[in-house]
Amino acid sequence: MPIKSENRNPPFNITRLSHVVLSSKDLDKTRYFYETGLGLEVTFQDKNNLYLRCLEEPWNHSLIFQKHEGPACCFKIGYRVFDEDDLNKAKDFFDQKEIPCKFSKRQFQGNTIELDDIVGVPLEFCATMDQKEPLMRKFDQHTGGRCAFLDHIQISTHDVQSAFDWYSDLGFRLTEYTAADGTDELWGVWLKRKYNTQDVVYSNGEGPMLHHIALHTPEIANVIHCADAMASLGLAENMDRPPGRHGIGNAFFIYFRDPDGHRVEIFTSHYAFLDSDLMPKRWDLSNTKRSQVWGFPAPKKWFYEGTSFVSKELKAPLLKAAPVTLEDFLEKLS
Repeated sequence: MPIKSENRNPPFNITRLSHVVLSSKDLDKTRYFYETGLGLEVTFQDKNNLYLRCLEEPWNHSLIFQKHEGPACCFKIGYRVFDEDDLNKAKDFFDQKEIPCKFSKRQFQGNTIELDDIVGVPLEFCATMDQKEPLMRKFDQHTGGRCAFLDHIQISTHDVQSAFDWYSDLGFRLTEYTAADGTDELWGVWLKRKYNTQDVVYSNGEGPMLHHIALHTPEIANVIHCADAMASLGLAENMDRPPGRHGIGNAFFIYFRDPDGHRVEIFTSHYAFLDSDLMPKRWDLSNTKRSQVWGFPAPKKWFYEGTSFVSKELKAPLLKAAPVTLEDFLEKLS
């Protein structure tokens, strides 16, 4: 199927990924991992909720953890729209499309609307959020991974093409993509609203399932320092994938799993994607450099494990192909 053209006149103006709402069985353990380990700032905590943000974020939160005794899950993916007028336009648009949508309230946010996207991911949109001075210039308080901001998320879905079409209609721009060799059969799409390569990635797999959240740090040295800091805090075993560089997006990365198993990427080196004549970069499915330019392939769990969305049934992917895993790579060497 041909790649759908960019919609330069979307029905309302989404500006960026805003926040993610996740479960936590033990808020104190979650706080230790993110605050002491990764260096995020806690902006609020009570017995049922934990709100955090990164060093450069003036808004109240980019991560919310809710006390939850059941299996680990993701409750919501949040996006920001430009202003209240765009929020009302969004409500009108979804109503016209007969997509169930409602206004709701969330602490520290302005008016918020809730709905599910085409592949079952629970979303919310807001235009305003409480603000206060961030830790950006308080350099003595920069610790752990020195994470600057929540950059993007990756979601596994059974139907990448449908997800791509839905978000394209909302004005998301395709920057890079993976397709079956010699075709435009989509296996992964990197979609953006802000200045760089992605706010959300949809990749082929059982879903809907949150693969990871990604926190940006300004320097490669910070990624390495983060690994050292986590090790010194007794969190080395939380490493999910060792440092490397993705071909797609050019990110230098490391991955961890938090106490509930939610996957977190700490990375740097994305590039700007702004000019109107820039074309999306295509990667063949067989080209493993899309996942790692150098180093070992990811372990099998990296491809198949993730965080389920609350009350959402997982669907088998429409497309099937076995990934190249670390286990396969090591077996060939033996």
